[in-house]
Amino acid sequence: MNMNTDIFTEPIFIIVAAVLLIILIWFLVYFFKHRKEVNTLQESYDKEKKELVENYESQHEEERLGYKKEISTLNEKYYNDTTLLDNKLSSLQQFTVDKGEYLTDLALIQLKDRLVRDEKIRESDMHILSNVYIPSRNYTNTRKIDHLVLTRTGIYLLDSKYWRGHILHGVNETNFEELPYIESFFDLLNLDKKQEQTLIFDKDTDDKVAVNHYNEVIEETKVSSEKLRNILKLQYEIVPIIYFNPKDNGNYSISNYSDDQGVKVLVGTEELDAFFMKYVFHGRFQYTVKDLDEIADAILSLNP
Repeated sequence: MNMNTDIFTEPIFIIVAAVLLIILIWFLVYFFKHRKEVNTLQESYDKEKKELVENYESQHEEERLGYKKEISTLNEKYYNDTTLLDNKLSSLQQFTVDKGEYLTDLALIQLKDRLVRDEKIRESDMHILSNVYIPSRNYTNTRKIDHLVLTRTGIYLLDSKYWRGHILHGVNETNFEELPYIESFFDLLNLDKKQEQTLIFDKDTDDKVAVNHYNEVIEETKVSSEKLRNILKLQYEIVPIIYFNPKDNGNYSISNYSDDQGVKVLVGTEELDAFFMKYVFHGRFQYTVKDLDEIADAILSLNP
């Protein structure tokens, strides 16, 4: 009985095993056949996902950079506007005391702002100081400096004059033969005929002419420059400048008879701009930005 059962069940077992084997082989064939398709779909999906991420990041980066640039532009505009306003407000403090000094200060500030805006210099390459005082030991000979311009190519001291009319600058007795009429003004004003003087002739009324003079203006400007240089212990000379700023841009003329080439004479904002455009950009560097900061601090410490 058992023997017969084993005989009948053995073929069934073989058939079942064969079927299972066929199914396994079919599954393996199907799996390996479609595995390539699955991998291809997975690669396509991963590639599409990567492209989407990269596009998003690229777009986001462009937006971020654009926003950053916009913020930077606004910050720069805000800084420039507030700096100019602060400078103007600072200058306005001088207006009630001396309109001429205020206008000169404003001209210098506008010149610097234009140079910085045009990227010809940096903000730190130029300092403009006004109404600086050089105290003496006993404070009996304190000197006032109208304007100081600190640049990397030199330091300039400006004696600013606000005037209208016609100027004879740097005249003395050596000019009497050429200009005989001015000797009487020297006598009338009791001026030193050997010392260079500056005379200004202006129409007072329809039938009168006013004559003003700046006694020893050349020498005083030179002395102030040298004294400040000694106090600050600077290696290079401070360049003295006499700047005539015409009142209300009216009619004027100037004749420069001075033999002193150590003092520059400038008239009007055009000459002022041209001078600094020439010497600031074509001069040899004398100071670093750090030097200018230290010199400015030292000057301000003299004026607590």
